[in-house]
Amino acid sequence: MIRLLSAVLMLWFSGTCFAEADAERHKNSCDDGDVFSCALLGSMYQWGDGVGQDSLKAIEYYEKGCDGGGGYSCLMLGGMYEEGLGVKQSDSQALKFLSLACDLGLAIGCAESEKLKK
Repeated sequence: MIRLLSAVLMLWFSGTCFAEADAERHKNSCDDGDVFSCALLGSMYQWGDGVGQDSLKAIEYYEKGCDGGGGYSCLMLGGMYEEGLGVKQSDSQALKFLSLACDLGLAIGCAESEKLKK
């Protein structure tokens, strides 16, 4: 589920593969407060697209994006906690971030948080 969401997120932004220069551009944009760039960069690190796979960096950028009000970052962070990817698996943490994604207007965050509550 999370792999599919990540792929959709990346395809939504661009139909091409990311290069290291793109990672640097997204890092600069994320540092400047562009929460969508934080989500893209997190996804790049999560799956190793154009950069080395690094779950801790993925979490770092997802947290930064989520803290800034980026629903996609919250959604992906929730998925990482739900599946225990790079973090200790925690349904309560997953629910927290998926609910934030829902609150930020992502219907999939609402659906995933409801599934987790059952």
